[in-house]
Amino acid sequence: MSKSFSITVREWIASEASDPIEQATSAELEIVAEETCLTQVEDFDAKTVRTTIRTSAEPLAKWLLANWWRLRWEAESVLASPTISWRMSHLIAAVGQGYIWPDLCFLGSDGHTIALECKRHVAPDWYESSPVRFLNNLSTSIPASDFEDTVKDFVRSVLLRLESMNIRKSELHDLYGDLSNEWRTPKSSAFRKIEALLALDPDEDHELVATIVRSCKEFGAQAVEEIAAASGGNGITKTLERTKAFAKSVRTFADIPKLQNINPGDSDIQPAWSSARSLAYAARKDWGLEDRPLTDDFMAERFSVTKAKLADTKTESPISFGLRGTAPGKLGLVLNRPRDHERRFDLSRLVGDYLAFDSEERYLPVTGSQTYRQKFQRAFAAELLCPSRMIKTRFEKGLNVRGLDKELDDVSREYNVDERIVLHHMVNRGVLSKNIADSQLAFA
Repeated sequence: MSKSFSITVREWIASEASDPIEQATSAELEIVAEETCLTQVEDFDAKTVRTTIRTSAEPLAKWLLANWWRLRWEAESVLASPTISWRMSHLIAAVGQGYIWPDLCFLGSDGHTIALECKRHVAPDWYESSPVRFLNNLSTSIPASDFEDTVKDFVRSVLLRLESMNIRKSELHDLYGDLSNEWRTPKSSAFRKIEALLALDPDEDHELVATIVRSCKEFGAQAVEEIAAASGGNGITKTLERTKAFAKSVRTFADIPKLQNINPGDSDIQPAWSSARSLAYAARKDWGLEDRPLTDDFMAERFSVTKAKLADTKTESPISFGLRGTAPGKLGLVLNRPRDHERRFDLSRLVGDYLAFDSEERYLPVTGSQTYRQKFQRAFAAELLCPSRMIKTRFEKGLNVRGLDKELDDVSREYNVDERIVLHHMVNRGVLSKNIADSQLAFA
């Protein structure tokens, strides 16, 4: 089975570079993702189009190793303008060294996949400022395993080239040796993972990371990783301390009924939305709901708590989270968003998390990050509260866009959800175009 991502040296070429390593690793280099060649260029001088760039492979190999942990684990940035540190570790143009690189960005990892985006060069002054112009656009996600295999294979090919040229000591050799040790050592790998989730470069803040790693004993490694991915290193110690304080106040535990004969699927294979949708529909079927609205009365009865408890809000809590009880099926609830739609959504996220992720960890965080687990939670909650198949059935004969406001209001009131969930379902089920949905959100 072919990989979805590849970095290939098509040919080692002669070079007039003065540096022996640069000279030894001059190459025709090709980068491909999802069958799209990201290094396809128009060569203005030669008046040709080719799929390779002429560069030195060694600086790219060093950059990939130096930023390995952040590329592999750092979640997608939520900032409108990412930091310089983020750009230097995620934009391939940061390789520099006087070579022209594609406008390729590794946007972030959800743990299972890595999102990337490549933009073609369209600036009118390219004929004056560069001898080549990159031609292809792409926005996709690749399996993280493909990324790992590709980078390792590429780096090894560069090291073999250096060895064949009698170069056995270099910065690249040192980087590869250090990383190889970290890959083989679970404790080191766990440390580097937390570091990357906090958006830190290796050894940038060893004391902070060591403190966070120690908290894994109490919170659980997975819970800490989820909180770290959402914090980006900003105030995570305070978030953990306050979360722990609110956990001590939990006295009432909901009953989360186990679904019968349900397997949410292999999360390494299925996208988060697919696994989440399947589990949400299984829950609806098991609870006898089918496509009917999930009311507060139903949830209170199903989860064996009062409606007042479902409406209880801890706005001072830094996050919404669940707390596993000592008995099976028991889940304490700390919901920090006061609006009814938001509180119901967070509650549903916790139900999905509890049902899907078989873990003995006590804390179940609800955050705004783009990890697989948080994506799963959001997709599950959206389908549990307002099944998208209902949207598809309701509008199978078409939707009158002129009456969109009323339709959105009717569905959101009936199912007690935010209109954005309804819009999202309409787009995903082909009822409404994304352009119209985006316009609706812009003027909401």
